[in-house]
Amino acid sequence: MNFTQLRYFLAVAEEQNVTRAAGRLYISQQALSGHIAKLEGELGAQLFNRTPVFSLTYAGQQLQSYASRMVNLEEELRQVFQDINHDQRGALNIGISHTCGRAILPSILPRFCRSHPRIDIAIQEDTSHRMEDALQRGKLNLMIDFAPLRLPGAVCEELLQERLFLVVPKSLMTLYYGACYDAVVSECSRNLDLTLFEKFPFILLKSGNRVREMLNRYMDKIGFRPGAVLETENTETAFALAAQGMGVAVYPELFRWCIAADTQTQASVEFFPFRDPDTTATLVVAHMKEHYQSRAAQDFVETCRVALEEIGKKQLSV
Repeated sequence: MNFTQLRYFLAVAEEQNVTRAAGRLYISQQALSGHIAKLEGELGAQLFNRTPVFSLTYAGQQLQSYASRMVNLEEELRQVFQDINHDQRGALNIGISHTCGRAILPSILPRFCRSHPRIDIAIQEDTSHRMEDALQRGKLNLMIDFAPLRLPGAVCEELLQERLFLVVPKSLMTLYYGACYDAVVSECSRNLDLTLFEKFPFILLKSGNRVREMLNRYMDKIGFRPGAVLETENTETAFALAAQGMGVAVYPELFRWCIAADTQTQASVEFFPFRDPDTTATLVVAHMKEHYQSRAAQDFVETCRVALEEIGKKQLSV
């Protein structure tokens, strides 16, 4: 038994299909079947049920558990010796949500790649649940997401505190406040008072969205109920509709970073930051405690910290 056989076995176990696994491994189906048969012969046990449905046997399930750990340990051992030998070659697999990636990676990746030109980086943009699963199984070295993570054994390091902003169309401000426009803007910039907008139409994200849940907790606390004109699952749709004057929206800070260059759209609305702790989320970078962290992974975390600190300082004036 060797690591190549274990990797081949894991590919078949994950795909539940020899043909797909062979394609993924870039070897022939016949060669892959031969490796599996040899492994079964060495272990003296059948690893897969071939009929009526291709599936793992009990022995296969046991091997899958141990093989995953063995392959991960072998990769970690390679990373250890790369660091010991000061070898800058390597790979880094990073999980991040699409929105976070769009907002922060342009400030992080170019800087990191300049200092680590021989590190191959793979970005996985996915849901929190799938990224947590990949991190736990050793498919990811790092994961960037909002706390709390539902993953025992994950070590989280804070990167930044993200605020929420109330996005109010200037046309509605003029309609409802007229001559008092500037006074309301000044007051809400210092200390946002949602009750000043209780007569405004609202565009809310649907229940289950992270931002909507944060907003719900805050509105429950102050006893505020908006008159929502519509709900959407897309944060950017909510902002686009607000920019057209349809209603008030709630916009996360990272999304605002994404539209920083769109001065024309931003000029059509007012941004008011929420100040309550219930409207603040913590962005973290996580790794598994029992998994070895290469020097490249540690350097990437530090690059994130420095880059986001610089961005945060620029946002303080907002």
